[in-house]
Amino acid sequence: MREHEREPIKGLPEELPPGEFMVWQGEPRWQALARRAFHVDTLAIYFTLLIAVHAVFLMMDGEGGTGILAAMSWQIPLSLTGIGLMALAGKLYARGTVYTLTNRRLVIRSGVVTPMMVNLPLEGMASAAVRYCSDGTGDVVLHVKPGTRQLFYTLLWPHVRPWHFKPVQPLLRAIERPDELVRALQRAMDELNLSDNTPRVVSDQEDNTRHHEGFSHGNPVPNS
Repeated sequence: MREHEREPIKGLPEELPPGEFMVWQGEPRWQALARRAFHVDTLAIYFTLLIAVHAVFLMMDGEGGTGILAAMSWQIPLSLTGIGLMALAGKLYARGTVYTLTNRRLVIRSGVVTPMMVNLPLEGMASAAVRYCSDGTGDVVLHVKPGTRQLFYTLLWPHVRPWHFKPVQPLLRAIERPDELVRALQRAMDELNLSDNTPRVVSDQEDNTRHHEGFSHGNPVPNS
């Protein structure tokens, strides 16, 4: 993991060495990242319920409409400000994030003020799984082999599987057309003779999750 100021190739800290080439590149959709990583929808529901409950209590205390509106006059703008800040954070993180897959590694470029680069060699990946979401995007979680270089949860966030600290599991969030990444990752691992199984995507209707069994046995990504 390293900080960088110059990008000779978008999403990469340096020119690719001979024999290495890019096979896929993508970025998160900011609206989906704001909902799933920054919980904008949950915050909206929370503030709505909080304001509604406060209004009910004011009514039970005999407060008239003027008093209730006066209370809402500062509660609603404050709530919208909080939600707006989280949405802005999601947009800035999405704008600063690029996922790049080469035939040798996966690179995560992320950060708002100081972008960071994380290199994940394909040799260190044990499996992967993809979750398809109703907004048309998908999340891909990567399972790293034991003994691979240490990854840090706080430095990878928000591109990390929630509440999985040991081992840390990188998570590529809010990807458009995630099937393209899964197929590209499978081909790259096949070329390096890292895949033991025939690639196959199956659907699990119960939890709306699909597993790409070509990466051994990947687990579904939970709701964050």
